[in-house]
Amino acid sequence: MDTATPVSAPPAPSLTHAPPASTPAAPAPEPLEGAMAAVVPAVNRALKSLNRWFMVPLLRLGLGEWLATPFGGYILLLRVRGRNSGLVRDTPLSYCIAEGSAWVMAGFGPQTAWLRNVQADPAVDVWLPGRVLRCRAEEETDSAVRARIAPLLARSIGVPGAMVGCNPWTASDERILGLLTGIPLVRLTPLDGPLAAGPDDPGGRAWIWRQGLVAGVTGWLLWAGARARRGAGGRVAGRVAGRPR
Repeated sequence: MDTATPVSAPPAPSLTHAPPASTPAAPAPEPLEGAMAAVVPAVNRALKSLNRWFMVPLLRLGLGEWLATPFGGYILLLRVRGRNSGLVRDTPLSYCIAEGSAWVMAGFGPQTAWLRNVQADPAVDVWLPGRVLRCRAEEETDSAVRARIAPLLARSIGVPGAMVGCNPWTASDERILGLLTGIPLVRLTPLDGPLAAGPDDPGGRAWIWRQGLVAGVTGWLLWAGARARRGAGGRVAGRVAGRPR
């Protein structure tokens, strides 16, 4: 879910990407199959709450790299300006880096709120691990580019990639593209030059030492807590045993 804060700076120059009247409507995505039809909407609702109260605050603090793994996925923070309110709105999104840009999908289709905002004003800020970039956001409609990038993105975002409606690691590119029909693919192009993937981005290996450190610290805290409880229990037992009867 987006979060909003007032800003005093004037809006960035906007460019409206309104499709011509003759443009045919995008085809509807393939329906989800089996259990996915019930699971995916429930997961989407849970993710909205998780994003608002957990992901957005951590990403604003620059802690996104500590959350990134090939299993849970890699998250950037997209900051856009509300098309009606003029307020800054932040949205965490799974991403991949390819062809000099970051790529994201508007998972709720053409009516996705942040997508409608960038169609009105494509100037955005993007929080990536270790850097914040000023970018231009544009929906990618070229079928050849979608064929290259969409399956890569689905396979780069860990277990959440299964929310496309199939197992992206075993499904063919054609199957993934069919399930993503009608789901906009958005390119985030840095204004200061092509973007290269870093060690904390999809495909990097910095997650290994980061998660190893987290596991080590967590294990030590659990051990210290258990030892402290045992010590406190022993002292209480000693006092009880020492009382006169």
